[in-house]
Amino acid sequence: MKIEIEKIIVKVKIIDQKKLKAIISLDFGDFIVKGFRVMESEYENPKGDKLWITPPSYVGMGKYHPIFYMPDKNLWKSLEIKMWSEYYKQKNEYYKKQYDLDKDINLIS
Repeated sequence: MKIEIEKIIVKVKIIDQKKLKAIISLDFGDFIVKGFRVMESEYENPKGDKLWITPPSYVGMGKYHPIFYMPDKNLWKSLEIKMWSEYYKQKNEYYKKQYDLDKDINLIS
């Protein structure tokens, strides 16, 4: 199966709890993967925020095991860039709506 990043639909639900900032689902057309999380991190992401995206996983034998894994690191990087882009877009919309701000204001670059 050939994955085309531009055809994947990224859906973001802003949560903004303590460490959990959002939940992301990826719609590949024939299937949807839910449960990606935007979490606080010690390290900076490409935008300079201390956040990271973690794929869905489960805990077994005291360890986290990923449910979603992409062995092609370049493909994962492209997908991650797309997820960050949609996250910041949705976060901006969320806060505009939350604080009833002018639609032309860009809160997050």
